Amino acid sequence: MNTEGFGTRIRRRRTELGLGLRETAKRANLSATFLSRVETGAEKAVPGEDAIRRLAEVLQENFDDLMAAAGKVSSQVTDYVKGSPGMPEFLRQAQGRNVSVEKLMELLDKAKDEN
Repeated sequence: MNTEGFGTRIRRRRTELGLGLRETAKRANLSATFLSRVETGAEKAVPGEDAIRRLAEVLQENFDDLMAAAGKVSSQVTDYVKGSPGMPEFLRQAQGRNVSVEKLMELLDKAKDEN
């Protein structure tokens, strides 16, 4: 399990890409001060979903992975779970049976192939 925090991950990826803080902030439509505070952990508020999406694009990162690092779930996912009455029970059962995400994705692929 990756224990890298959200801010640390943002800073690591930004430096891997050779991007400066101000340049990254500008591309993601954030203030450099806010981004600096996020990276150092001084900012208590995690960026919102839109800001995380923009950071994911700028940093060429997976949006869902960044959301997870921020301790968030996208509104698209929560809306789907809330709008599907059987979904919470399905997820509880998958968790209770220790079915991995990889196995669930395999089953989805198999079901797609059968249709």
